Amino acid sequence: MIRSLRRPVVLTALLLPLVLTAGGAAQAGDRAGRPASPATAPAAAPVDRAELEARARAIETAIELIHVTSVPGFELAAQSVGVIGDDGFSSAYVKGGAMLWLTVDRGTLTEANCADGAIFGTGGGEVTCEREDGTWYRSTAGSHEYALAKDGYVVRISAARDAVSRDVLRGAAGAAHLANDQELDAVLPPLRERGGVRPDERGDMWPGREVPDNRPPVGAGG
Repeated sequence: MIRSLRRPVVLTALLLPLVLTAGGAAQAGDRAGRPASPATAPAAAPVDRAELEARARAIETAIELIHVTSVPGFELAAQSVGVIGDDGFSSAYVKGGAMLWLTVDRGTLTEANCADGAIFGTGGGEVTCEREDGTWYRSTAGSHEYALAKDGYVVRISAARDAVSRDVLRGAAGAAHLANDQELDAVLPPLRERGGVRPDERGDMWPGREVPDNRPPVGAGG
């Protein structure tokens, strides 16, 4: 069941898209315009795994839960990258006024609990479930998502029905995968000199939509 993000944050109006790379830079052509052969193609620069883990910790996300996807015409909104639940992962991909969410959180998804919980980022409404090729298609009157249960966590791709078609959503779900080191380097915010990334600079929602703050107030008893 999707849990709310833990901080009230707002996606900046000017989204800073990151183009995801999988497996290194594109092969460069030679001076004659011919594509480089695999033997001469530049290798991907090595990535410091310890730094990647530190960058994931800075946004309080478990690195083993971070997934990425590829959707034609959509780009990752860099300011959307953040935590969901205790140590899950959330990001948004945008194309004009359309937005889809990729979220990963610990838990299970079965026929018994498939209809539980709202569809992330797109409002409420009664949820119906449909089994499709090993995934669950969850929908309401105004929103829909594909959800895939893995070993101890659930990957979800969600969007408003009038903004992203079911075919596009299905393609995004099919392309979703665990991020490799190069993709982690592209997705994770850089560490700051002190204290890592400031939570109020992440922005996990689009303008005008705030996330409930589920943390206890400072000074609350416990």
